[in-house]
Amino acid sequence: MNLLSVDTTSREMTVALSKQGGVFSKTKSIGLNNYENIISLIENLLKRAALKISQIDILGVCVGPGSFTGIRIGLSTLKALAYANNIPIVEFKSLDLDASMIKERFGLLCVMRDARRNNVYTALYSKNRAINRISNYSLCSVSEALNKLKKIAKSKKSLSFYGDAVYCYDTDIKRVFPDAKILLKKNNQYKANAMISMVRDNTRKKFNAFTIKPFYMYPRDCQVRKTKKIK
Repeated sequence: MNLLSVDTTSREMTVALSKQGGVFSKTKSIGLNNYENIISLIENLLKRAALKISQIDILGVCVGPGSFTGIRIGLSTLKALAYANNIPIVEFKSLDLDASMIKERFGLLCVMRDARRNNVYTALYSKNRAINRISNYSLCSVSEALNKLKKIAKSKKSLSFYGDAVYCYDTDIKRVFPDAKILLKKNNQYKANAMISMVRDNTRKKFNAFTIKPFYMYPRDCQVRKTKKIK
């Protein structure tokens, strides 16, 4: 099975392609006006894998939360490819993607992605044999996220943090949780493999280009007005 997965929700856009178990990937930093490079990245990987887009069995796209512009560009591009080539498409969330990159054992993992204006997108995960999300997806201030976590983390032996916001707010985290583990950023191959796994694990939840939707957590005008939780 040939899989193609795209994430444009962060400061970097990543395209991952799986052919017969082998994974090809390409990551590029996102500037103000270079989202159009997503097409060139896809074409580059297809060429490396000696495939045509019509030979892709399933597409995957990260629908958020994250960059408003990035979500729109990534989703519209993959929906167009899905529609034009009659390929089923799978969605996945950015916070779930970050959690799936962690291969180490952990008791409780708090994923934090930077939402700007001192806010974060966050969710909590546990891991036994598989990674399970045990909270809602939330958009809130860093202090609010840490205060809520204090009540939950009391009964946990191990607490870890991961995500791009963790490096911005590591001082705040350590002040509240001095014994917490701050997990280092994983390399691009970890992300590519996780993106392919997200698609492969959700092949039963295939969408078509008309039903898949972006996962925004900000209001329409992209201004933070209140904390918002979505199950």
